[in-house]
Amino acid sequence: MKTHRSIAASLLAALLLSPAAGSAAPPAPSQATSPAPPQADTLSRTAHEMLAKGAEAWNQRRYDACRAWLLAAWSIKPHRQIAGNLAACEIKLGLFRDAAEHLSFLTQATADGKRGELSPEHRRLFDDALSKIAVLNIDAEPGATVLIDGKAVGQAPLSAPVYLEPGTHTLEARSRSGSTAEFSRRFEAGAQKTLTLHPPMPKAKVAPPPPAPAAAPPPDTPAAPAAPAPPPDTRVRDGVVIGGLALGGAAIAAGVVLVVVSSSKGEEANDALHSIVKDGGTSACNDPAFSRARCDALADAYIAEGTTRNLALTALVTAGAALGGAALAYALWPVEAPRSAASRGVRIAPAVTAQSAGLMIGGAF
Repeated sequence: MKTHRSIAASLLAALLLSPAAGSAAPPAPSQATSPAPPQADTLSRTAHEMLAKGAEAWNQRRYDACRAWLLAAWSIKPHRQIAGNLAACEIKLGLFRDAAEHLSFLTQATADGKRGELSPEHRRLFDDALSKIAVLNIDAEPGATVLIDGKAVGQAPLSAPVYLEPGTHTLEARSRSGSTAEFSRRFEAGAQKTLTLHPPMPKAKVAPPPPAPAAAPPPDTPAAPAAPAPPPDTRVRDGVVIGGLALGGAAIAAGVVLVVVSSSKGEEANDALHSIVKDGGTSACNDPAFSRARCDALADAYIAEGTTRNLALTALVTAGAALGGAALAYALWPVEAPRSAASRGVRIAPAVTAQSAGLMIGGAF
């Protein structure tokens, strides 16, 4: 059974890139791994370790693993060096829109206020990505919320272009006054357009003509205003939702740790197998003269790898069930209206019969 490589081998060759102009282009996969000098805004030790794992994956041409590690480093701290390397991996994987967004990060102003510039290699990668996607510069009313396919991308004026996969997309702008501008359009790869999304001004309300005077009604005692309805009681539902989210988060964390452990066990088993084959051939463990201890250790390593992998799968399935249950509870749980004050409390009434006398006690809480 061929085991999976470590998840640690799933991020980018970020450390292989020079920090100049927000990090230089990634090296060829045959180049050796060498950490880049630290940037002015230094990364944490954890982020550096993830970058090193990504560099290893890049050199092995495992670009999906390379991207995964760098996304984890990016979640700790968005950094110019990470952005350039992450984009390089995404180009290899055909994720051109994501690559364009990360490369555009390199053009933003640096800490000293200067406009970031792309290196020649990053410019080449950027041009390659832009040729595969559509680029939109959106002009909308200041303060209006801009949405693409129902997902908010920011408030106007947007600080950067919007990158879209080729195809039909729905664009919408919602002004603070409540008016909306919306339309759908197909965008081709390589298109670069400026679109105007200005919601129409709300129509002024025309006051109705004053009613004709009518005879004054007889005086009457005004009715007491109705008490406002109390808010619905959502405590039970909210408790279930919060519990599901907490369980799902814990299960995800456990699953990730177990996947890493399983992959590590698999690598240990592979190394042990290669060592046995090298010393005794493919049938070494069938040879009574060969070391039984080494063969037993190999079997134990495979058992440990399979056990941790199954536990990881169980944890991830549990996380999905918990998070899905929390979502269903939030959407479908019936919300009860709280009981009025008049319906709560204790009620006492006398109870007298020919044979006995006493009190009847009841109530609602």
